[in-house]
Amino acid sequence: MKYFSRRTFILTLCTVVNLLCAFLINYFGQSKVQLLHIGDFVISIISLQGIFSAMQTLTCILMVFVSYKIGIIIAIILSGQSLISSMMPIIRFHSLSSLPGVVSTTISVVSLLIIYSFYKKASVNSVTDYITGLQNRRSYVKEMNERLNINKPLALACVEIEGFKQINNDFGMQAGDYILQQVAKKFSEQVGKDDMVFTITGPTFAVVYDDVANVDIALEKVKHLIRPQPMSIVLSNSATETGKTCMVSFAAGLTYLENPSFIRKNASAILTDAETAMLATRNSESKVCVFDESMENAEAKQKEAEFLIRESLARDYFYLVYQPQFTTGKKELRGFETLIRCKKPDGSIVSPGYFIPAAEKSNLIMKIDDYVLRRAMLEFKPILDSMKKSCILSVNVSAKNIGSERFADKIKKLLEETQFPAKNLEIEITEYSFAESMEITITNIQALRELGVQIALDDFGTGYTSIAQLMKLPVNLLKIDKSLIDDIETNQTMRDMVDSVIYMGHIMNCEVISEGVENENQLAMLKEHNCDFIQGFVWGKPQSFSDAEQLCRQEGA
Repeated sequence: MKYFSRRTFILTLCTVVNLLCAFLINYFGQSKVQLLHIGDFVISIISLQGIFSAMQTLTCILMVFVSYKIGIIIAIILSGQSLISSMMPIIRFHSLSSLPGVVSTTISVVSLLIIYSFYKKASVNSVTDYITGLQNRRSYVKEMNERLNINKPLALACVEIEGFKQINNDFGMQAGDYILQQVAKKFSEQVGKDDMVFTITGPTFAVVYDDVANVDIALEKVKHLIRPQPMSIVLSNSATETGKTCMVSFAAGLTYLENPSFIRKNASAILTDAETAMLATRNSESKVCVFDESMENAEAKQKEAEFLIRESLARDYFYLVYQPQFTTGKKELRGFETLIRCKKPDGSIVSPGYFIPAAEKSNLIMKIDDYVLRRAMLEFKPILDSMKKSCILSVNVSAKNIGSERFADKIKKLLEETQFPAKNLEIEITEYSFAESMEITITNIQALRELGVQIALDDFGTGYTSIAQLMKLPVNLLKIDKSLIDDIETNQTMRDMVDSVIYMGHIMNCEVISEGVENENQLAMLKEHNCDFIQGFVWGKPQSFSDAEQLCRQEGA
């Protein structure tokens, strides 16, 4: 409202000044005096009329800049009046004395129309996405803030093309642009006449549903919008990928506003809510999630955890502990699993259960992986040099890292920098590493095996990889998850399950280690089932580097 009042004031002021100049031009035009004396100065009436004419042009230009839609109308009307006034002497008296004014006013009108056309184009471009042709985020903010002042129910959906970066990598950016255009066209055709689709950024769209009766109706609208799932797009207009088919899937978040005028949030905050709901689909089987306050709290906790991770990496709050692994029969040291911990400056310990899940939701998990790998290899290199026996250093690596291109090259570079023996390094991955990028993951594993690095499949028995897939995985070691070990004393089915896992591991030519072994009864059963190694509190808790070093000295003596 403040902006509107200022704009109206400027338009009114320019109009008054313009009319005053027109009056003065006409007044001096009827005067028989040719020169005007102002003190010691003399100015001709014609020059004075020229000054007022220039001021008229200036006020018209200002009006177009202040409001190109309304200003151009007022400016053309005022310029038209001036043009008529300038032409009257020519028509009535056949005098060409006012011809310069006619030419000047005509040029002024043409200039105004040129300025208007460029300003209109710039204004349209500023609120339009270049690739999709949809209105952009700036337009969304303006439109949504206006709708929030109207007390009608509305819904906002935030829809994202999943894995769009990978699509660009696989098919090229030109194909990616074509996909964005086709998706924008699909969304525009499916929404109602009062609804609006916006491009927020890249593969992210916002859809405003106007006057929706309830959240269930809004949810059905969004589900209908993203069908089919996935969507098949033939890249017929892409010069580099013509004829290829790309399967595009969507994730959507929905926020419903029953009484928008009572919501103490602006357009950006409401969009954030919808984006938060959209991100929640990553932990859900559904492709659409509805925002609620618990998600907002989860988002705040996520941001707090991410801040802690960044600060810990920058200020060295992280440190490593090492849990020993032993042969089941003779209790000989096999090696250590590296575990990360966090200690704040005030001495308080932060559980990995707090910061690891948050890191996995962002790319920070890759930075944590890199930190642990480098630090563990640097710490353990002197120990390995002093030991007569072989000792394995096992490091957990996230699915994002092992599934990223050139991960094997990164490990090779680390091995060269630290001079750490590749045969003593073991990379632990989970079955989930193969869920989204199996081809890249297997390529990385094969490259690591060629370097001499060992591969362990962690949390075995809790994932969803098929037996056929498992048989093809180039791994050295299977780790039985603690959840399978906990009940083997009392549950015959669980004992049979563990026995089957150990048997299958041996069929795959892998050694098998059970983690989370806490008592002698569990240990005895695992010996009976021919488990190769054990890891757990029964023989060794996670310990400091100095304690791990002492244990190595005892074993290596």
